[in-house]
Amino acid sequence: MLQMGRLPTILVVEDYTDTQQMMKLLLEESGFHVLTATTGNEALAVAAANSDIDVVLTDFSLPDMAGPNVVRRLRQINARLKYVPSIVLTAFDGREYRNRAFEAGCDAFIVKPPNFDSLLGVIRLLLRANQTQQEVFVS
Repeated sequence: MLQMGRLPTILVVEDYTDTQQMMKLLLEESGFHVLTATTGNEALAVAAANSDIDVVLTDFSLPDMAGPNVVRRLRQINARLKYVPSIVLTAFDGREYRNRAFEAGCDAFIVKPPNFDSLLGVIRLLLRANQTQQEVFVS
């Protein structure tokens, strides 16, 4: 849960460096602390070393595992991340992909390229909902 006095931390899991760096820059300019990973296994390592992750933003298709599987594994191996909001950001738009994301416990599914203001709105909504222990699913 977000502690007073610190910036919300977002873990961005994206294998395309340009996309990852653009997301990092835009999120930092919007008032977030950003951690990055390029693979699912790297995301697991980053999460193990950082207990203050408030949102996970992951690409669906990663070199070593699907983004929803990253979320599932993070929640299984780290009690602190069991209820942390997660967003799948993907170029794949279809019921099958959405279902896989939500079945893995993801809270939002956003098709690339996202409208950044809309993405920020979803992040802020999920952060508020997490603070009040409300469930929100965004598709």
